[in-house]
Amino acid sequence: MMRRLLSTTSSVPPQLAVLRGSAVSSLWLSQQSRSQSDVPERRLLYENDSFLNGSSAMYLDTVYQNWKADRNSVDPSWDKVFSARELQDYEKPILNAPIRVIPTTSADDTTVKQSLDDCGRLTWMIQAFEDRGHLMASTDPLNYENDDPTRRTPSRRFRELLRLDLGFFGFTPDDYNRVVRVGFQDEVGGVLNTNSRPMTIKELHEHLTKRYCGKVGYELSHIVDRESVRFMREAVESEGGPYNPLHRSLTKEERLWTWDIVASAVHFEDFFKRKYSTQKRFGADGAESLILGLRALLEVSSNHGIEKVNIGMAHRGRLNVLYHVIGKPFPVLLKEFMGITAPELEPFKIQSDVKYHLGARSTIDLRNGKKMATEMLANPSHLEAVNPVVQGYTRAEQISYKSDGQLKVLPVEIHGDAAFSGQGIAFESMCISEVGEFSTGGTIHVVVNNQIGFTTDPKCSRSSAYCTDLGRVFQCPIFHVNGDSPEDVVRVFEFAADFRAKFNKSVVIDLVCYRRFGHNENDDPSITQPLMYNRIRSMGDLFAKYSDALIADGVITQQQRTAKSIAEKERYGAFQNEASKVHYSQFLRSCIPDLWKNMKYSDELGKVKLEPTAVPREKLQPVLDALKTIPEDFAVHPKLKSVLDRRNESLEKGEGIDWGGAEALAFGSLLLDGIHVRLMGQDVERGTFSQRHAVLHDQKKVGHYIPLAHIQEDQAPFVVTNSPLSEYGALGYANGYSLNDPNSLVIWEAQYGDFANGAAIIFDQFISAGESKWNQQQSVVVSLPHGYDGRGAEHSSGRIERFLQAVSEDVETPAYSQAERAHRVNMEVVYPSTPAQYFHLLRRHVRRDFRKPLILFFSKQFLRSPNESSMEEITSGQFYPVIKDTSVPPEKARRLVLCTGQLYHILHAYRMANGKTDVALVRIEELSPFPVAEVQSLLKEYSNAELMWAQEEPKNQGAYYHVEPRIEFYTKGKRELLYAGRGISASPSTGYKSAHDVEEKHICEVVFA
Repeated sequence: MMRRLLSTTSSVPPQLAVLRGSAVSSLWLSQQSRSQSDVPERRLLYENDSFLNGSSAMYLDTVYQNWKADRNSVDPSWDKVFSARELQDYEKPILNAPIRVIPTTSADDTTVKQSLDDCGRLTWMIQAFEDRGHLMASTDPLNYENDDPTRRTPSRRFRELLRLDLGFFGFTPDDYNRVVRVGFQDEVGGVLNTNSRPMTIKELHEHLTKRYCGKVGYELSHIVDRESVRFMREAVESEGGPYNPLHRSLTKEERLWTWDIVASAVHFEDFFKRKYSTQKRFGADGAESLILGLRALLEVSSNHGIEKVNIGMAHRGRLNVLYHVIGKPFPVLLKEFMGITAPELEPFKIQSDVKYHLGARSTIDLRNGKKMATEMLANPSHLEAVNPVVQGYTRAEQISYKSDGQLKVLPVEIHGDAAFSGQGIAFESMCISEVGEFSTGGTIHVVVNNQIGFTTDPKCSRSSAYCTDLGRVFQCPIFHVNGDSPEDVVRVFEFAADFRAKFNKSVVIDLVCYRRFGHNENDDPSITQPLMYNRIRSMGDLFAKYSDALIADGVITQQQRTAKSIAEKERYGAFQNEASKVHYSQFLRSCIPDLWKNMKYSDELGKVKLEPTAVPREKLQPVLDALKTIPEDFAVHPKLKSVLDRRNESLEKGEGIDWGGAEALAFGSLLLDGIHVRLMGQDVERGTFSQRHAVLHDQKKVGHYIPLAHIQEDQAPFVVTNSPLSEYGALGYANGYSLNDPNSLVIWEAQYGDFANGAAIIFDQFISAGESKWNQQQSVVVSLPHGYDGRGAEHSSGRIERFLQAVSEDVETPAYSQAERAHRVNMEVVYPSTPAQYFHLLRRHVRRDFRKPLILFFSKQFLRSPNESSMEEITSGQFYPVIKDTSVPPEKARRLVLCTGQLYHILHAYRMANGKTDVALVRIEELSPFPVAEVQSLLKEYSNAELMWAQEEPKNQGAYYHVEPRIEFYTKGKRELLYAGRGISASPSTGYKSAHDVEEKHICEVVFA
């Protein structure tokens, strides 16, 4: 096997790929004298001949050499091939110098005995260690596989088939002491640098074994970028030099600092194990070196200019990280173990969450004298769900810097081994964080590899060799490090910080450790893994192991070890009195980020206000000018130009404004107000239904233009960007982005509302419950195309019923003011029917002193005429939760029909066509919070009319079961609510247009019957 990069140091033209041969054969041939002989006679071709046949290469090489000597000596067809521009560098040697075999009698002798066989075997050996040395590394602190041959990890199977001994590469004992020089190419790096010293074959093998098969295993051969690989090789293989972080010896001061961190982390878990043995804490027992690695990461990252670190992680070891890395006060942690009562949460109207889900933020002091802002995002038990939230949150923070944001804010994700390889969101999140306007400049991924998932062995939780193999897809360097080797952990985490800073790329660290107790501390893991836990019970903790090593090296004494343990126990025990004095509601208030302190939280009910959403025409004029101003040399698609011209004309006239025009005005006006607008999702740049066209593409050259990004110089940033084809990851990212700054409008738009259920975990765990669990106001806008037009079950319904089921509004204790009821509810669900309503809704979302998530449904069918608005409705109106029917006076109405969204337009058209003037159609534009005051007023006005709810959806879907109990409560059960809509159905809609038309006609007939 040849070292991969040897064959890529100069590109091989496709026309002559067969001429190149292997790197070593090219080397060998370049040293030989060539005769310009005639082209040899060649046997006839046979059906089963391969183009890879060696005689083909010899034949073609001879043709090429003859052509070089005389272009007319070969067939004209070959002249065309050999004259191609791509072949101009063919004669450049692959290597600057050959691999030399130096006689053992004189290591300094310049006489080189060239041996193709030696070249091949040495290169093969070096490449083999780089490719597979990690499989032989001593990364497992348990090392118990031989005791339990039935419990194989996938990587173990590969290891059993692997050989890296000298004999495998064809060397005999007689070869071991022969001196070789393998340095020939500085661009390749590592032992192949030209300044590498001569060494015996045995010394080279021992060097490679030490570097690739020690307590750290390295995966780098999958990486395509040559500079990244060279940087890695230098760090792994080089014997010395100014930059050798992976093999440097820690100073005594650094070892004592390491010992301090290990002692504190181990005794942290010991304290809670002794004092609160019956409570779940999901401790870091067996993985305490995680704390050490993260602290080392912070130290080095600060030297690279990082000012803020955002961490997302699951419950395993979370409390330990919160204390040691985030800086959450220990008395507060202890108070959470002691128990938080409902009165202690007052005046906040929240339910809170278990202690190992909560987040925190702080600023900690580093050993180098600097300070680092750190934050851990709150997350649910749904493993890996927080990953895209961390990415979006970090990107938003990075954007807040005027420049070099990716060099200021670092995302860190901490995974479990089973979850990282098993949860699809891990892939979605890594994918999205590497794409254009979603990039965060590289993430440090740390897999806390307990070598078990609850009770599931690795052989059952993945098919790949490692739990970290996902990192190979994204070209990440991967480090497998023994968690019981603290100094190696320090070096690996430090190098990860260096790599990310240099290349702005992600790094994956496989922290191979173990889980000392069960999945939770009250679980008995020996029921399912008896031999594994026999081994674990026989092992001392990390503090004991590292202390023994330091004592053996004379760094500390046994007395110091004993004193340290006593001091740590006393330090943690002393916090008991402080914990009882913690005012938890005050702590909650202190946790509110600075950017959010002007927002009204649930402890200030009744104090909120709404600002006007109408915008004067003169303020909108710069937006209108920007929309119709396109660079002169920019070629817009002819069809699109006519669309834009019509839209701009309607905006100037103030009549016939469609959905896309109203949206552009809303975005532009907010940008002028200083509100950052970010719209993301599949196809949002154009719009799934060709309704937006926010990004224009030049038809004659590569380039695009975004009119709303060029309104005026002092406007807020406008970002509209298509996302990867993902719902779970993309919505999680948008949610995280919106959490950073309330003065931003962050919208995720689904391609079709039907696909939103792919992101159900984000809806259920973050958007609808985030404020109640974590006192974290949610502000993302979710835009869902919705409405029935005969396109089938997957292109009709955004599942309004599911969102309404998740709202927290109590039917029997309604709030009557718009502001108050919006402040109380957990999320808003709206289905506006006009462009003007959409305009005011977007502005209302950020023109008030609190934030709520907005679930916005919009009609696919009525994005254009006849559903249009006037400029007057935009410049002088507001968002109306209920739109009355002024065409039918209450005294003449036989029936009052409540409906929402596009069905109004369908019913109105039917009414006009059939002359039905005794049925009033009232639009409920806002379903949550329910417009109780407006609806009660309607019920009084139409006191003599029948009541009916009409919807497109089946009866067991849509908003019927949300509206019906409210009407019953308001009327005290004295007025029946009739129903018009599709019948109960398992599927949202039919797949046949003809059946759809029949059903729609039936709904209209029932409404007006």
